[in-house]
Amino acid sequence: MNLDQIDIDGIVQSVLQKLRQREDRPLMSSAEPMSQPKLNNVAVIQSSVITADLLAEKIGTNKTVQISPKSIITPAARDYLREKNITIESFDAATTQNQTSKSKTTQNGWHGLVVSSSETLNACLQNLEKSSSSRWSQELSDSITAAVKTARQEVVRGNKRGYLIFTDKATTACCEVNRSEQVRGVVISRAADLPAIAEVNANVICLPASGLSFMEYRQIFHHLMTENTL
Repeated sequence: MNLDQIDIDGIVQSVLQKLRQREDRPLMSSAEPMSQPKLNNVAVIQSSVITADLLAEKIGTNKTVQISPKSIITPAARDYLREKNITIESFDAATTQNQTSKSKTTQNGWHGLVVSSSETLNACLQNLEKSSSSRWSQELSDSITAAVKTARQEVVRGNKRGYLIFTDKATTACCEVNRSEQVRGVVISRAADLPAIAEVNANVICLPASGLSFMEYRQIFHHLMTENTL
């Protein structure tokens, strides 16, 4: 009997079935997530055994599949890949997890756009930079229009969790921001307005650049940090 006459798929499936019965769980790598991530038209499958059925379930419309260098690919799976003209790539599990974690950190961050300011706001922003994590950053903006454009574009792209726009015309900025269906802006002019952020799941917060005391700004920022918003 030569190798071509051996039903390799049948052997693999038989071994997997016995292991599942013994351990009452599917055979997979310990790092395998419940759902497989798909990035840039690439399906990432972290199973230790790649079968044709698994590919059909996970690969979708992707034309590239990334698997671990240690994964076993059954003959039927190779036939499936050839028939669908799908490219195989290897990935480093540790690198993939680090990149995913870094991406989440970036998206969770907030960025401040300072259109106009005051001595009180500047002092509070300096205090915020010292007390908050690296998720917070800020920059000056030339106008409300420029700030709104930046916030809308970057939120839609997913580069930031959201934006805080500081301006003496917070209501105007909020109205312009909300012209985009993917952006949800709110005006926070006092601590009593804070529940509105959670109510609409806001990703742009417009705050007045003056008129609030240092303690009022501190109270607002403290709430945002406590609620993991900043």
